[in-house]
Amino acid sequence: MVSVEFLKKIALFSGLSDDEIARIGQVCQEIVVNRGDVILEENAPSDAMYIIHEGMVKVLLEPGKVTPEALAAPAPTPLLSLGRGQVFGEMGLVDRGARSATVRCAADNTRLFAINRDDFLQLCEEDTRIGYVVMRNIAKDLSFKLRVRNLAWK
Repeated sequence: MVSVEFLKKIALFSGLSDDEIARIGQVCQEIVVNRGDVILEENAPSDAMYIIHEGMVKVLLEPGKVTPEALAAPAPTPLLSLGRGQVFGEMGLVDRGARSATVRCAADNTRLFAINRDDFLQLCEEDTRIGYVVMRNIAKDLSFKLRVRNLAWK
């Protein structure tokens, strides 16, 4: 089970009380993956968000995506590496759209905590404040990422 102390350090849960964070911890499911395992596949439906507790993952863009980096690369283009306390797949809590990248495990015994979209939405129905705060934080995070991406393309 994931600790409240660990979840308190996750930016998406900023602004929640310890009791609210404990409720989120109750819907987290622990997953252990190993180097090379695919956790998310680009274009697959979104249904969960993941929090890295231990280990590392790499976010990859599959060949064929229309970006300058991907057009020149026959293999997946590494976008970034994520480690302890970082999240990925958060758009899966917002909608069931296609995943925008592939996420592959980069270290053996990587421990993740998954939050299933349906479980999270049920929690939000029971406690709308949790839903409001987390969705606001997701919106802030995605806005930041879009701004950074747009500035990089200028």
